[in-house]
Amino acid sequence: MRATVDASMRMRTVRNLVQMGFWAPSMAFLRRCNEAGIATHLIPMHAEETTPVATKKPSAVIGRMSESVPLGLEKPTQALEQAVAFVRAVKAEAISSDDEGTLGWLARHRESFEPECRVMASSAAAIERMMRKSEQSAVARKAGFRVLPTWLIAPGEDGAAVREFPVCVRPTEMHSVEPEFKAERVEDRGALEGFLRGLRWTSALIAQPFLVGPNRVLHGVRGEDGRLLGLECFRTVCKHRGFALTIERCELPEDLSRAAERFAALADLRGAFHFDLLEDGGTGEIYFLEVNYRMGGTTAKVVRLGFDEPMLALTAFGLAPPREPRALTPARRVTGKRMLAGRLIESLRRPAGALDYPASSRWGRFWSSARQLATVPDALLSWRDVRGSLWYLRRGGRM
Repeated sequence: MRATVDASMRMRTVRNLVQMGFWAPSMAFLRRCNEAGIATHLIPMHAEETTPVATKKPSAVIGRMSESVPLGLEKPTQALEQAVAFVRAVKAEAISSDDEGTLGWLARHRESFEPECRVMASSAAAIERMMRKSEQSAVARKAGFRVLPTWLIAPGEDGAAVREFPVCVRPTEMHSVEPEFKAERVEDRGALEGFLRGLRWTSALIAQPFLVGPNRVLHGVRGEDGRLLGLECFRTVCKHRGFALTIERCELPEDLSRAAERFAALADLRGAFHFDLLEDGGTGEIYFLEVNYRMGGTTAKVVRLGFDEPMLALTAFGLAPPREPRALTPARRVTGKRMLAGRLIESLRRPAGALDYPASSRWGRFWSSARQLATVPDALLSWRDVRGSLWYLRRGGRM
């Protein structure tokens, strides 16, 4: 489904925007806003256990910076006071975040910012509901997605409810498990019990049968009036440690389009969102994994592939930039060269991991990585923002 915007929508011009937190999707979003004449300002965020420190601007597109506030849904009272004061100081007409918990926090405190500053988030009730992976799976089934058998492992449990092996274990919430991991293949019950003993987690873990195959990522944007402004499908060409490393645009099957649109309506998602789906390499069937009600790790990549998620996200909340940004020039494929270089080096030291795709020998992964480094553009490296490009190469993570 191609992006569509109704010319009759009442739009408000946004000249200043505040972003809470900064990493890959933030950089893609703020760069695009800057091209459209929007001054972008940053409230950095830190993990709860760390001490806030003064930081330099991570990108040339950042105007003013505030002191940092904690990540996540729970923040002290002074964080709200600080955010509101900063929004007023820069005269921001919009505020956003790429952290799920912070979006929930913004939605809960929407009245502190609006109407002067639009909170670019779904309702607090919708976000709270989608924070529960069990609820996501229930809505996915109702919407028409295929869903794998799913077991939830509550904090402190030993996973006795899991009935099939091997399984893929994933956290259900960001920053809820130590040490942090994206996903882990577990071969049998003994391995599961051993794996769980090495973790501390505050929200349930999810376990599903392990499948080998590429991921499909559906990026969409839904307006506050309930209209779907855009929905596009992308396929992973290469996965490393479970992350979508290199992706390309692909056709959107009609059944997935219907399911995604119905899910977004049932969950009342507003703004940008994306579905993580998994294709069974043996049968070709595509299964729902999760939905993210925010811009995410593949946002920068899909923008580079021609899907203007940032501008559509503004439109979804009735916001318009002062000028039209330059037209996107879509690449055929796009990658993350920082992680790709790590994959190349790692291929010389150890075999492929269980979450890597496609499976190949060490030399196969080495040459594949080398070819992609040489021929596939990076989603974030840009001569228009040398400072941001260097920050990405040096840090890569969240700020």
